Amino acid sequence: MKRAWLIGLGLLGFGTLPAEARAQLPFDCSYTVSPVLDFGAGTGLPTAQVDAVATVQVTCASLLNLARLRVCLSIPEGTGGVSVADRRMVLADRSIGYQLYRDSGRSVVWGTFGDALPVDFSFSVLNLPQSRTVTVYGRLPSGQSGQTVGDYASSLTPIVARRQSYSLLFGSAPSCSGVTGDPETLDPIEVEYAVEPSCSVTAQPLDFGTVAGVLVARTATSNLSVTCTEGGAWSIGLDGGTTTGDVTDRRMELGSGETLLYELYRDAGHTLPWGTLPAVRVDGTGTGVAQSVPLYGLVPAQGLRPIGTYSDRVTVTVYY
Repeated sequence: MKRAWLIGLGLLGFGTLPAEARAQLPFDCSYTVSPVLDFGAGTGLPTAQVDAVATVQVTCASLLNLARLRVCLSIPEGTGGVSVADRRMVLADRSIGYQLYRDSGRSVVWGTFGDALPVDFSFSVLNLPQSRTVTVYGRLPSGQSGQTVGDYASSLTPIVARRQSYSLLFGSAPSCSGVTGDPETLDPIEVEYAVEPSCSVTAQPLDFGTVAGVLVARTATSNLSVTCTEGGAWSIGLDGGTTTGDVTDRRMELGSGETLLYELYRDAGHTLPWGTLPAVRVDGTGTGVAQSVPLYGLVPAQGLRPIGTYSDRVTVTVYY
């Protein structure tokens, strides 16, 4: 008798009951949500365009024969977002925009109600459970600048599933904008993107000038220019040059093989040598724009030296 009653209710529901009653027909649905939509990591700024995906699996069963069901999946703007049209991942007071779409061409934004994604089921007499796996298509647009190094995140919650039954014999599938029945909150999706530091460095020549006669101690200054992503730590090292390769015995060389001693320092008082090991490098934090780093040179007194132009080439390395 119980089975006969259920079948009879199904026939009445599809034939004569209004939409509000049809929404209450006995369906059982479960949902499996990808926990993370990961855009990965980008080195420096501006951002490159990055696409990523997550999935939502919907599994539904029906206690009725020949039943039809539409499940509408709504995704909100997420934490940090201004609206569905302006989704954002945040880090402290900084943000990076991203968007979610219902299609692989990334042209139809996935939002709530009218912008929700419809998932349809059609059950036969056997009423076996059915699964549909839908893809959440994410895109991080290119050209975003002015952000600091770090991990940006947004939590998509609440993701809501609403459902409503319908009959292909007596009407078409309902629009998601009007589906309000049986709302169920799904697990959230965490959206992630990391900005990693990127640096570049340039150097100006260090010119000790021209000497006539006895070579007395001479000093000179120059500047390095380092540009690093904001918030990224950097460290600049100077090697021992091409003449000796030794940071403790730097020399400029004349073409004949004659050499001159010189020294490089991090300070104007010439007390802090500049080399390649961490303890003798210059450290700083990126600002997103070029930063000037002074270089101080000293040629000790060396008496009379052969006439000519002495030179050396030092390699500047920025570590980040």
